Amino acid sequence: VAVASTAALVPAVRTLTTQTVARSLAWDRQDARIRAEVAAGRSEVGYRPLHIGSLAEPFFTKVYEKDWAARCTAEYYGVDRITRS
Repeated sequence: VAVASTAALVPAVRTLTTQTVARSLAWDRQDARIRAEVAAGRSEVGYRPLHIGSLAEPFFTKVYEKDWAARCTAEYYGVDRITRS
């Protein structure tokens, strides 16, 4: 029973792994681009949200002042503002 239960999870885990790898590669490309823009002196940079599964947060906020993820990310990169592009 345990083996059958575990085997049933394999397709979902394989899909999740594929999605996670694709997302991490996209994140690395975006991170490199943002860092290059910051190094070039940009004080405002854009980003493309990279969703994790079907999670909506933190991408639901339309008002920048309430967008804690964008404000934290801007602080992390040392820019005045980061906006969705």
